[in-house]
Amino acid sequence: MENSDKIREHCLYKEWMSLQEQELSQLLNRSLNLNKTTADVDSDAEIGALVDKITQHFQDYVDSRRRLAGREVSAFFSPRWCTTLENSMLWIAECRPSSFFSLVYALCGADIDKKLSQYFQGSSSEFPQLSSSQLISIDNLQRRTIAEEEKLSSRVASLQQEMADMPLALIARNSGPICEHNSDVRENIGKIEQAMASAMEEADQLRLNTFKELIQILKPLQAVEYIIATKNFDFVFSRGEWRETMSMVGTRW
Repeated sequence: MENSDKIREHCLYKEWMSLQEQELSQLLNRSLNLNKTTADVDSDAEIGALVDKITQHFQDYVDSRRRLAGREVSAFFSPRWCTTLENSMLWIAECRPSSFFSLVYALCGADIDKKLSQYFQGSSSEFPQLSSSQLISIDNLQRRTIAEEEKLSSRVASLQQEMADMPLALIARNSGPICEHNSDVRENIGKIEQAMASAMEEADQLRLNTFKELIQILKPLQAVEYIIATKNFDFVFSRGEWRETMSMVGTRW
């Protein structure tokens, strides 16, 4: 049963990456065909439909992960199908949702931190590429996302400590071998696994909600370019390659 679950988890990931390639191709084709000098209601509607479809795929992926995590959650926290580089960057079985903002700022150009600081200190009357209202909305979303991340990180740290303390407590309390207390150990581990699955579900939902809100803040063309960049970023790390992640993005905001 365990091997069967691991196969399902691996297949889910492979299907997800295959879907990313298909969506990337669609986005690139759509981006090349856009008239970037004039507003086009039909184009915006078409882009919106494509972004909605991609968002729904993300939702479906989160739902599938939740179902499988209820059976074998540990595989998602250190997946064998990821590269060692990917595994070293994982936060609760995936990327940090706060990393979404780094990519937005990277697309806007260099010295983003300096410009952001100048804007909020009132020493700069403009912010290139992003409007002032977009900047404020993104900053507020980032703050809320980081706060939620910290709460989840604290929960997972407590669970990890509880897992580490379990055999030590058994050794301290009992003179017999730990194997004599396997039923108690399994019961406690089961409870921790349930808590880990719950934490992963909340982390996945935070990633999804952050993505949805960020896409709503961006203009249609910005959203397309941002999603293209996120998919390029995924492929860079999943293939273990170090290359320019923005090489396929054809415009600047």
